[in-house]
Amino acid sequence: MDAIQIEFLEEYKYVDAICRDMLGAEKGVTAYIDHLDETPMTVRYWITEWNNEYRQLKHIRWLRNQISHSTGYVECTQYDFDWLKDFHNRLLTQQDLLAKARRVVQESQIQNQQQQAKTISAAAPKYGVNVLGSQSKPRKSWILIAVIAALAIIIGLLIWIANGGAK
Repeated sequence: MDAIQIEFLEEYKYVDAICRDMLGAEKGVTAYIDHLDETPMTVRYWITEWNNEYRQLKHIRWLRNQISHSTGYVECTQYDFDWLKDFHNRLLTQQDLLAKARRVVQESQIQNQQQQAKTISAAAPKYGVNVLGSQSKPRKSWILIAVIAALAIIIGLLIWIANGGAK
């Protein structure tokens, strides 16, 4: 085993421990990948780096298994080690895929709650506003017409009586 493989395995142990603690699982990185697999496509869509990170993490786990269990030489590059260190930092700063997925879900729930509040607010009757809407306007118009007609009849009768009525 060469120096880069030893450093890689040490770094992998730290990452695996963080994932175990974070997820309360026995197999840290594997449990992390399982959670990624369970993440709905609608959430994955909003995280632009999802596919690349997911594939690279699976490659890193495969590489770790090859180094640990293979009897032959397995090439571990500086890029693999650097990516694993970066992933470790993303876990610590909550910039990893699962943390981003959690934020996408929370933002979606907040937007849904806000939309529901707007819908409820729009549907609730307001003080001083006619709840029946346009139905009362025609009713008011007919009442006004009936009052005017009644006044016209009364005025007509008064004029008729004043002129002597039916002599």
